[in-house]
Amino acid sequence: MVKNITLFDCTLRESGYQTGWNFDKKFVKDLYRFAHGKGIDYLELGFFHNMDADPNRGLFRYCSQKNDEIKEIFEPIKNWTKISSMLDVQRPLSKLLPRKESSIDTIRIITRSHETDFEVLAKHVDEIQNLGYELFINFTSAGYNSLEKNQSFAQFCKKHGVKVMYLADTESVFTKDYLIDSMDIIREEGVEVGVHLHDKNGTAEELLDVALSKNCKYTDATLLGLGGKWHDGNIPLEYIIKKMGISGGYELTQLKTNLVQQLIKYYPHTTAILE
Repeated sequence: MVKNITLFDCTLRESGYQTGWNFDKKFVKDLYRFAHGKGIDYLELGFFHNMDADPNRGLFRYCSQKNDEIKEIFEPIKNWTKISSMLDVQRPLSKLLPRKESSIDTIRIITRSHETDFEVLAKHVDEIQNLGYELFINFTSAGYNSLEKNQSFAQFCKKHGVKVMYLADTESVFTKDYLIDSMDIIREEGVEVGVHLHDKNGTAEELLDVALSKNCKYTDATLLGLGGKWHDGNIPLEYIIKKMGISGGYELTQLKTNLVQQLIKYYPHTTAILE
């Protein structure tokens, strides 16, 4: 934990849009070692997509079907920093393994707020919990939600034993007041709030500061703030650790350089969109 902040390093998942989720094993291992050394709670890999429906991507697109290869990377170096991945309930999915057989510790459900079906979501929540995984839910495009919708999401989480829900500002439309009001109404339901802030408009750092001033304890970041399907960026990991008084040192300099090299090397596999 970085100064009471539970932090997900989403570099691999987010910049996977630029590399097709292809990364050199050394880079992945170095990123994990850095996360562990700096007190970062989670390294998030990718998704549980189905290889037949979504072929020709790298390992971390298929975190069930490529479990053995992923386990081979992490088993020699795994420490207390957890490995997470996202389950996109509106996409074709592969069968989940029981937690005891998986290289993944934690699953974050991603559901597009306007497409959320509580009956479908409940089935996924029950399955993930019964398989033994730690669970969070990310509601994307949350900036277009009414406060009442966010309240209904919090009520669902409370009912199903999900202690933390994330509001994802996928389109970078959050305002300070909207974020404050949403956090208040969700907490009134007995659920904690995490934030996943994209940075289309250059406001993500300011919004994070607002969330932290409201005692938010859950957030995400990526190296250099890179990633996203639309090249829209995230909170830079280096911004958070510097804010918390932690020096990234030469390791961080190397990782940032190596991330750029990964993006160049694997650019032909990109799934990201530039307009």
